[in-house]
Amino acid sequence: MAAGDPIGFETRAIHAGQDPDPRTGAVVPAIYATSTYVQDGVGGLREGYEYTRTGNPTRTALQECLAALEEGAAAFAFASGLAAQDTLLRVLCQPGEHVVLPDDAYGGTFRQVSRIHQPWGIEHTVAAVADVDAVRAAMRPGTTVVWVETPTNPLLGIADIASLADVAHAGGALLVVDNTFASPYLQQPIPLGADVVVHSTTKYAGGHSDVVGGAVVVGDSARTAGLADKLAYWQNAVGAVAGPFDAWLVLRGLRTLAVRMERHCDNAERVVDFLGSRPEITRVYYPGLPDHPGHAIASRQMRR
Repeated sequence: MAAGDPIGFETRAIHAGQDPDPRTGAVVPAIYATSTYVQDGVGGLREGYEYTRTGNPTRTALQECLAALEEGAAAFAFASGLAAQDTLLRVLCQPGEHVVLPDDAYGGTFRQVSRIHQPWGIEHTVAAVADVDAVRAAMRPGTTVVWVETPTNPLLGIADIASLADVAHAGGALLVVDNTFASPYLQQPIPLGADVVVHSTTKYAGGHSDVVGGAVVVGDSARTAGLADKLAYWQNAVGAVAGPFDAWLVLRGLRTLAVRMERHCDNAERVVDFLGSRPEITRVYYPGLPDHPGHAIASRQMRR
């Protein structure tokens, strides 16, 4: 089941990467709790598997499902969201190159870039990603990545993905979108022009507060040619992969993502209505409100 198939999101969430077991007929992928695999002779890999850091059937199922949900070409599952973005940034950036970050980026992202990558030689500038001109002004020769979160956490700022993709590409950079807060059910950045999507699958993708994980999803364009192969190499070389049970838990969570996000949105609207009726509350930050500065953009690029 490939990305872009004319089937519904819910069907992809249930079936992408999850064919019934040909031997038993089991409809739920197995947890392949193995480190190594029997080979059919020297170099004779069975279905391409030799060592679970390099590849595991349960992780493969999750990766194929994530790629289908985000309408990407390939996905990679990691041990955490920060492990995912660390690997991605090391693939995309060399010492002396530059990243544009949101001025209200997730704290873990900012800490990683400013305390880990900056001493390694990767420079960064923060900009209000809701302001396309501010992002354009923050770019410079050597900018390789424009990093965007939308909506942001916790103030729910909205960035125009399509416009920022144009700005990033005009400057020779890739647009990376952290889609954790929206999830692929509410927003799919790659069809809007983003090159790469990252997730903390700990949050809505997993959905049950019982797993820590991350993911990178790569788009299919000339700009990202060869990127999936590089990520596969780095993921194996660095080793911060999702374990089989963690991958299985996230895959289980994805099956109910659509219904959970609908209920989250229903509940959020009720909370917003309640807060808006209280005299003690001076302002409510919610993109669904017409007076939110990002309302028009959110209405255009998000399902709800």
